Amino acid sequence: MNDNKEIIQDDFERFDENCFEIDKDDYNIVNGYNGALFLVEYTKTDEYKEKAALFLAAAEINALRQKREVECFSVINRGELWYERLTDEQRKELEEWYQAWLDVTETKTEPNRPDWLN
Repeated sequence: MNDNKEIIQDDFERFDENCFEIDKDDYNIVNGYNGALFLVEYTKTDEYKEKAALFLAAAEINALRQKREVECFSVINRGELWYERLTDEQRKELEEWYQAWLDVTETKTEPNRPDWLN
C-alpha cells in the first residue's frame, strides 16, 4: 500500500483468464460506498453511481428505522396505566407523532418529539 492508501501490488497469480489484470503502475483503488475496494475508474461509471445511490438510500431508511425503534416505540409501547394519565390533547398529539414515525421511511423526516414527553 502506498502513501495514498492505494494498493499497488498484490502478488497474486492470475487464476482465471476472465480475471481483470492491469499493470501495477495503473492501480488506483479506493474504498467504495459499501466498504469494498474499487478501481477509481469504476467509481466514475453510471453503474457504480446507481449502486452507490441505492446503497445510501437503503442505509438512510435503515437508520431511520433504528431511530424510530429507539425514539418512538419505547414510548408507544408503554402500558395502559400510563395512557390513562394522558389528556385528550396529549393522546391526539401522541397519535400524530406516532403516525409521523410510521411514515418516516416515506417522508424521510424525523418528527419532533412532543415537549411534554421530555
